[in-house]
Amino acid sequence: MKKIKEEEFEKWEIIKDLVDQLIDLMLNYRQSGHPGGSRSKVHLTVSTLLSGFARYDIREPEKPFNDRIILVAGHTIPLIYAVLSVFNEAMRLRYQETKDERYLPKSKERTLYPEDLLGFRRRGGLPGHAEMGGKTLLLKFNTGPSGHGSAAAVGEAIALKRLGADGVKVIAIEGDAGLTPGVTHEVLNSAWSLGLDNLFYLIDWNNFGIDDHPLKETVYGTPDTWFSSHGWRVVGTEKGMEWETVAETIEKLFTDVKKNTPNVAWFKTRKGRGYLKYDNKSHGSPHKMNSELFWETKKPFQDKYGVKFVGFGEPPPPTHEEIMEQFKKNIDVVMSVLRENKELYRYISDRLVEIGESVPDDLPLKVDRDKNPIHDEALYDFKNYPKELYEEPGKVVPNRNAF
Repeated sequence: MKKIKEEEFEKWEIIKDLVDQLIDLMLNYRQSGHPGGSRSKVHLTVSTLLSGFARYDIREPEKPFNDRIILVAGHTIPLIYAVLSVFNEAMRLRYQETKDERYLPKSKERTLYPEDLLGFRRRGGLPGHAEMGGKTLLLKFNTGPSGHGSAAAVGEAIALKRLGADGVKVIAIEGDAGLTPGVTHEVLNSAWSLGLDNLFYLIDWNNFGIDDHPLKETVYGTPDTWFSSHGWRVVGTEKGMEWETVAETIEKLFTDVKKNTPNVAWFKTRKGRGYLKYDNKSHGSPHKMNSELFWETKKPFQDKYGVKFVGFGEPPPPTHEEIMEQFKKNIDVVMSVLRENKELYRYISDRLVEIGESVPDDLPLKVDRDKNPIHDEALYDFKNYPKELYEEPGKVVPNRNAF
């Protein structure tokens, strides 16, 4: 994949601004969700998804050889909803402009648009944690509890290696506090011992979880020591909220791969970046609806792009219907910045098509895809299992011998 160009950073900055606002609006009008970790991961996520090193087709998330993207930090799903909203809206705008079917999704039902954000954490709408299905089929595991997706990431990487699916990566996005569960330590060991060079972790190192004390007071070391001590290849940047250094780190992560060695990149960030509520205080705790502090976070966007949010500086509308109407109008305020910037939505749409078309339709695999071993009758023919699976009746042996 071609080297990331510096002129792309200006476009990524606008995308970041749009994503930030959509995250905030979702949480403001639902009064639920996780702003801190969602905002702190924007730089690393946008860079990864637009760099070309992550290989996926946003138009066809069920493509067999898409990279497996796992949001291990499943509570930060507002980040993914916001990013997909911006990306898919750019594709929609480009199709409206050109009528070129390359910009159309294979299934509208599996495509997340800005209007879908109205259903965030509402029945029948967008779930509160990451799910592999519906409009987020691009994600390849249901996640939420700390560490839950890490074991899945290793499992999927093992399966891809066993299949011989060369070039298909597992990309796992996690926060530093999410690395504390015991399963993570098993993952670090297993990934190294199994030689999972197709596994790539991106770590948001913001030094806070849900507790008042910083992570460094209870967990020794840094991402370098956490991962390198288990044999992983580690790259990282202290400037995880600056495009140039983030892009350089992404490039190193995906290009300097060593055979049979798992990979990780860490990015030093601030939990709650730009939200005026920081560290653990920004975990699962949005500003009160239409509060003074919430509107304060909207001022920079208004000033920068010459727009004004509906109800700016005012308390919430009195009825649910009016609240939802204001929510809808303010999503439109954000997306107007994209609609009016043809250069930006053309860049996004062309980049996404280019990335999507880099996904192979087929690969030479080590197994016959037409034969499902689950359907092999020999598995269930217990009367003809090998005699080595049994002991003589009456012989006392440990249960583990059977396994």
